[in-house]
Amino acid sequence: MEEVRERLLDVRDWFLDRFDDIRDFLADNPNVRRWIVEGCICLAVGILAGVITFNVLNHEKKTLAVKEENAATPVQEQTAEGSEDISAASSGEAPAQDYGDVVIEVVDPGEYVGDIANWSQAEIDAAVSERSNSLNDTSYWPAVESYWASRGVSGNARFCTYLFDTSNKVYSAEDFAGLSPEVIHVVKNEMYARHGYSFRDANLMNYFMGQIWYSPSVMPADFSEEIFTETEVKNLDLLNSLDKM
Repeated sequence: MEEVRERLLDVRDWFLDRFDDIRDFLADNPNVRRWIVEGCICLAVGILAGVITFNVLNHEKKTLAVKEENAATPVQEQTAEGSEDISAASSGEAPAQDYGDVVIEVVDPGEYVGDIANWSQAEIDAAVSERSNSLNDTSYWPAVESYWASRGVSGNARFCTYLFDTSNKVYSAEDFAGLSPEVIHVVKNEMYARHGYSFRDANLMNYFMGQIWYSPSVMPADFSEEIFTETEVKNLDLLNSLDKM
């Protein structure tokens, strides 16, 4: 045990001697000491510049002009029984059709979105029967129903398709001209709903619960607008400027 202690003391003394040698060398050679300090500073600056450059080059820029107060307000705790997972992408676009004096393109109401396209008619009827009752408790449904009626759409298609194909088509303000404020507000919030966004606003929540493609699955703490694609960001910016509700 004594031998081990002596060896440890020898090692300590050796390191202390080397430290004293280095200190004496730097004291006798101030230029070397300055070079070492300048070298460490240059190294630190180089690493910092590299990190900043990497982050700038690898950051996907998105211009998102959606203010928090203008976006849909999320629910703290909300679940939906019998809801199905869906795909956010639309299955196709319909030919341009007239809505009043304006030509508007939307998802073909003849093709249901997401997994609903693979459901049997019995499954669709059951889901619509279960979910459509929620539309009795929302003030948005009359305006949306009127919009669908103006396009000649009725029946289950009103609960199985998106109002606009905002994931795949960039719209202009002219595409929304003539629409009621309620419809525009729903279209904007539909972009959030398609990503499973939940709503604290009972009016909005009841409307989307009446859409069988909707599955509220993302809580506020987990939702990020970074999930939106560039196409969605452009549409969201536009709808935010048009939404007066």
